[in-house]
Amino acid sequence: MIQGFRKLFQSPLGLALTLGFVVLIALAFASADITGSGFGGIAGGERVATVGDQKISTSDLRTTVGSSFEQARQNNPTATMEDFLEAGAIENLLDQMISRSALYDFGLSNGMRVGESLVGSELSQMAAFQGPDGKFSQDLYNRAVSQRGLSDQMVRDDIAKGLVSRMLLVPATYGDTAPAGIARRYAGLLNETRHGAVTLIPSPAFIDEGPVDEAVLKKYLASNRDRYMLPERRTIHYASFGPDVLGDTVNATDAEIAERFQANAAQYAAREEREIEQLVVPTEAAANALRQQLSAPSQLRAVAERQGLETNTITATSRQQLASTSTPEVAAAVYGAQPGSIVGPVRGPLGYYLIRVGRVNAVPARSLADARTELADAIREEKTRTLLADRAAQIEDRLQSGASLADVAGSLGVEVATTPPLLEDGSVFGEGEVDPSEARLAQTAFAMQPGGDAQIAPGADGQSYVVFEPGEVNRAAPPPFAEIEPALTRDYKLEEGSKKAKAASDKVLAAIKGGKSMSEALASLDIRTPPVDQIDLTRRQLLAQRQQRGIAPPLALMFTMAPDTAKRLEAPNGLGWFIVSLDSIDVPEVADDDPIIAQTQSELSNLRQQELVDQLRLAIARDVPVKRNDNAIAAVRDQLAPQNN
Repeated sequence: MIQGFRKLFQSPLGLALTLGFVVLIALAFASADITGSGFGGIAGGERVATVGDQKISTSDLRTTVGSSFEQARQNNPTATMEDFLEAGAIENLLDQMISRSALYDFGLSNGMRVGESLVGSELSQMAAFQGPDGKFSQDLYNRAVSQRGLSDQMVRDDIAKGLVSRMLLVPATYGDTAPAGIARRYAGLLNETRHGAVTLIPSPAFIDEGPVDEAVLKKYLASNRDRYMLPERRTIHYASFGPDVLGDTVNATDAEIAERFQANAAQYAAREEREIEQLVVPTEAAANALRQQLSAPSQLRAVAERQGLETNTITATSRQQLASTSTPEVAAAVYGAQPGSIVGPVRGPLGYYLIRVGRVNAVPARSLADARTELADAIREEKTRTLLADRAAQIEDRLQSGASLADVAGSLGVEVATTPPLLEDGSVFGEGEVDPSEARLAQTAFAMQPGGDAQIAPGADGQSYVVFEPGEVNRAAPPPFAEIEPALTRDYKLEEGSKKAKAASDKVLAAIKGGKSMSEALASLDIRTPPVDQIDLTRRQLLAQRQQRGIAPPLALMFTMAPDTAKRLEAPNGLGWFIVSLDSIDVPEVADDDPIIAQTQSELSNLRQQELVDQLRLAIARDVPVKRNDNAIAAVRDQLAPQNN
């Protein structure tokens, strides 16, 4: 798992990632609620690094690492934060953030500026904030920013950094193309044909069918103990409880319903819904020019499309709602206009707005009787959540005072259950199935001491709690010798056969180097071998195999060899040894009109452009002074994985 993370961080970022917009913000929105959690004793404004005049705070780094980890877990749900950090997540992600800030600082220091209108234009095109209709949704944007604990200014600042990066790096690659002569030479390699042969000298052909002495097998087991080790298994005793233990105490009373209705009177007052079609442009002058082209309000969309622009239609549920999702000025203009009219230009959060007011729907006020059911449901949910949390806190106090799992379960009137033997990832030993609720418990139970005190944790459904304690522990150890003796015998014989097969392959290689053909060399062995495979394969065909089913290791080896040579390659699982011989290589000329030349030239151009971007990025990074705060970086690491302390 750790190696997988390291490969991810060591891979080239590529031009797209280097120039990608809102790296921090995009990661934050891809995560669940990780950015909304507290930061313990680490001040969010404390700096982990200073890059020129730019500051990278502890909260910025923690958000980026946490969100990157959540994305990694989508491909590997069993991944842990400890593995993620051990693979170098903090160091690699901080390097990327420093590089990005260095570009921004360098650009500002050399006179680059990004206006609010340009930032607003980029923001409106971000897929993360587009509604079901594919258009920018102000309501979705405001809600997403608020839920992730971000601010509008944070988003806009990060977009500005992305714009400066693009203005710096894109010109470095403009017009750069790989020379046609080099592309032609590389394209010719795709048409090269290799002629040779492959065979296998199988290990099973050398296996001795006689019995193996028990002492030999025990010595073999001692040398290969890890291969036969059974992992540690644990059972967990647990008891679950949910809203049913609260009884009728969660039901809403008449007084509570009336009080809630009074507190939210504005929500139930009469209101007016207005459907609006809006067009957003960067400047007031552009908005005025577009309005002058309107001979009727209904032409707003057509006029926008002629200029390559788009309008979007939304429904404002009330004046207050529209003011909160746009600006009070926009809301005042919309609700002060007659249906079917055009208002604007009005300054809004993304630029200047031209708005056509469409259908108007008067929503009558709702009485207490009308809203009673939904109020009662909302109060019941809140009381259930609060009372369950209170009950969980009381149980936690009892557990800390020495109460047992059985005591707590008895007071709640629930049964104590026991899981089957589980592995550390929560899967059932011998079955491989993972129950999400048990997986969460297993990760904690494996960190507890056997016989340790019971603990309480939220249930996987978010609506219950689980009280649990470690059960039976079976430490990692090999199974009894008698149980694995057949497997030991098989593996030992195969390993010994592989040694003899390797010695036989040495004889075959020596015979081939002495001038014999592969078939003649194999004939000198006293075993039956598989038929020799004659290979006539182009590199283009080899690459096609890679895309379809992967390249067989002997073929991959053949395409690295020199003519008139032979090499040996071990087969998987100790099943034998491949002998690969290469007789000759044909490299035909590539026709001038062969499309492979243009394709190769394009691929080489992309590599050249990436190299230019990387070199410029590194040069700028060296030009901008960087100071790292090792103590703050360590504090972020400890906050993300406190058990590493």
